[in-house]
Amino acid sequence: MRVGLPMRSVHEALEEESIVAAFPDHERAVQAAHALDEAGFPPDRVGIAIENVRQAREAAGSFSAAGAIVGAVVGAIVAVVFVIAGGDEMRQNVVAIMLGAPALILAFGAIGALAGRAKVFRRKDYALYEGLVESGQALVSVSGKRDELRRAIAVLKERGATTIRLEETGEAL
Repeated sequence: MRVGLPMRSVHEALEEESIVAAFPDHERAVQAAHALDEAGFPPDRVGIAIENVRQAREAAGSFSAAGAIVGAVVGAIVAVVFVIAGGDEMRQNVVAIMLGAPALILAFGAIGALAGRAKVFRRKDYALYEGLVESGQALVSVSGKRDELRRAIAVLKERGATTIRLEETGEAL
């Protein structure tokens, strides 16, 4: 845990959006990140993607949370099916149910979270960001509330951003 930085609540994080700015090269992106730091943006709200296509994909938001929820639900259904199909011996063994069901739910949730990051679930925006990074450009993302993002846009434009897009996710790279 970082000392001195206030923790965001879940409610605050859900109210946030992010912007993603493209820069022609690594140096300008780093300069923009430093300028954001000097302007008072916390480091956990600023991200940079340079030469990492997978990380660039995350600028449009990932499906990790949704995948984890779907996976956990599938795990719970599998646990219920095992209990029902296991017969009387299974239903009478409460210890096995109490140990097995949470393990299945956690395992399927983890698999779902990983699947949510996979290229299979990509949005159209992913291709844009992947293409920018593959062509040698760098991305800088900033998450926050609309008024904070307006300030960030001014800083990013001043530092040479070629394009800036608003994303619905509150995640920084």
